[in-house]
Amino acid sequence: MSGQSVRLVCGLVIAVALMVAGSTPSRAQVTAGELDGAVRRVIGEERVAGASVLVVRRGEVLLHAGYGYADLGLEAASKDETVYHVVGPMLPFTGVAVMQLVERGAISLDDNISKFVPEFPMQGHRVTVRQLLNHTSGIVDYHYLGDAIEATSREPKALDEVMALYAGKKWVNEPGAKWDWSISGFQLLVTIVERLSGESFAGYVQKNIFAPAGVKQTSYCDDLSLVHGLSHAYRHFEKGFVPAFENDMAYNADLRFCSTVGDIYALWRAIGEKKLVKPETWATMTTAEGAAAHMSAADPKAQYGFAMILNHEEEHRRIGQHGSLLGYSGSLYDFPEDGLTIVVLTNTEGQNAYAISRAISRAVLGLPALPAAAAKASDEVKLEDRAVSADERTALNGTFVLKLEHLTDGLHDSFLQYRKTYRVFDEDGRLMIQALGEGPERLLKQGDGAFARRTAPAGHVTFAMKDGRATGMKIEPSGFGVALSGERVGGGDPKTFHEQLR
Repeated sequence: MSGQSVRLVCGLVIAVALMVAGSTPSRAQVTAGELDGAVRRVIGEERVAGASVLVVRRGEVLLHAGYGYADLGLEAASKDETVYHVVGPMLPFTGVAVMQLVERGAISLDDNISKFVPEFPMQGHRVTVRQLLNHTSGIVDYHYLGDAIEATSREPKALDEVMALYAGKKWVNEPGAKWDWSISGFQLLVTIVERLSGESFAGYVQKNIFAPAGVKQTSYCDDLSLVHGLSHAYRHFEKGFVPAFENDMAYNADLRFCSTVGDIYALWRAIGEKKLVKPETWATMTTAEGAAAHMSAADPKAQYGFAMILNHEEEHRRIGQHGSLLGYSGSLYDFPEDGLTIVVLTNTEGQNAYAISRAISRAVLGLPALPAAAAKASDEVKLEDRAVSADERTALNGTFVLKLEHLTDGLHDSFLQYRKTYRVFDEDGRLMIQALGEGPERLLKQGDGAFARRTAPAGHVTFAMKDGRATGMKIEPSGFGVALSGERVGGGDPKTFHEQLR
């Protein structure tokens, strides 16, 4: 860790004591070597290209380091303060922005959101600001709808275009009846902040959150920004990495921020220093209410406050948020009674930052390490590439709209409306498959008559046939662990294929 980084973080940790009341003793001092080993183990298991980690316990920096590469092509190493798109850890600060307006009397938690966003079709429902903050609104999550976002994830959108992705869709639950994650609620909150403040969300956050916290490397980043030191994003392909090209402007404005682990930590500690919201406001934000007190039947202790998770690592309470999108992963968790804060940012798809955070917390708290992550099924698959005749390529040609066959406990209710469109077509003698918004790839025929793709080798593709023509397609298992299946809706030509987005 550089001397500059030490001075940066040590200047921030003064506020730790303000957020640690009645702290309980934990294990003897864990060594930096132990934490480093825990991080490297998970990075290997989860196949992470690059990461930055900051661990602080009761004012002492236990680890502040970079791992792997910020840019694989240039072999540029990740550093302790490398810049990343932040997915997850910034969301609590959307809640802070809203609660600042509550403190100023500009809005009430029980206001009907139609008061501020009258154009949003409520379909007879009444939703409050409180329900947007704690994810009990019942509004469908647009990034679980499939084609609506997956086919346009590289296309920049204005705020009303993001809203159009889910406006008019079926409610997943009655407002207040059940907790169910929905980033659509964040998009509505951003709209409310802009309309009440008279500023862009980026401008409001810079003035009311970033400036008071004194952060210097956190910025709004979009297609019109050049962010110095920003790491490249990656996704897995076979046993290596390829660039991830999702556009942050395809999503909520509060997902368009770049930062470092040091700045995220400074933002979090600014809450404890009473620079952002009052202590009583923070207490409200970190208290679960109603259906948000019961996030998961599998974990009775899992709760949700306002824009953040209230969870635990065994008996150790933690608050914060994690997430993954755009080829990045982020995790911010604070253990109030243990005086422990962990910030992890990576440039690789998947919830790997959260996995790293959990491994670190268990090492610091003296808890047994979690079992090693199972090897990805795709790593063990050996694909064949058998010949496909011209007649077979003709018979399989078509556009297919697939849906999840059923939900599992790990899938949110919004997935009931998930749909993904594929076309199968002959490209100059090659049998190809293409999902809306993605590049085409070959379908490889296997010995059992099924087909496979190199991008998802464990998910076999099969067809229902009638009178010598494909009438349906199934991918099993899909990336969600259950089958996707559906009917042929027309030919595999571009016109039929792209009409499915209308």
